[in-house]
Amino acid sequence: MNLKLLSCASVLLCSFVSLAEPAKPETVELFLKVTDAAATVDYAYAQLDQMSEQMVLSQAPEAKNDPLVRKHLQELNQLIRTELSWQQLEQPMIAIYSSVFTEAELQGIIAFYQSEAGQKMVKRQPELIQASMAVMQEQSMLLMPKIKQLVEKQSQERMEQSQKN
Repeated sequence: MNLKLLSCASVLLCSFVSLAEPAKPETVELFLKVTDAAATVDYAYAQLDQMSEQMVLSQAPEAKNDPLVRKHLQELNQLIRTELSWQQLEQPMIAIYSSVFTEAELQGIIAFYQSEAGQKMVKRQPELIQASMAVMQEQSMLLMPKIKQLVEKQSQERMEQSQKN
């Protein structure tokens, strides 16, 4: 009886130990491959290009046809692409995923992403990101007057406080 109990306890303990095993780097690499992480980074660069151009043009519409502004935007975008390239990000991402997920968890996630539904999720991800960014941008525009009002109120409070001192 004690031998059976000890055997069951050993099997149970081994199960918990194997579940807690951090994800192996090669498993994370497979995950990044099946989720097309490198393409997601490329998509983010394209979005960043559009956002930086919109930001400049919203502040200075006349800059649209200024070749120097265009050159500076291209240089900025190239610097970001170089310094935050997939080659620069891949190893830190592997370390992050390895520290967050166990081997068993990541294997389960990979199984999902290799499924038909998971691949549809991967293919539709850029569309979801774009729609999410549009919603956030819209919400931010609605928030701007409130932020401006709060900043003015805080500025007034600081001015009143400095007059008291």
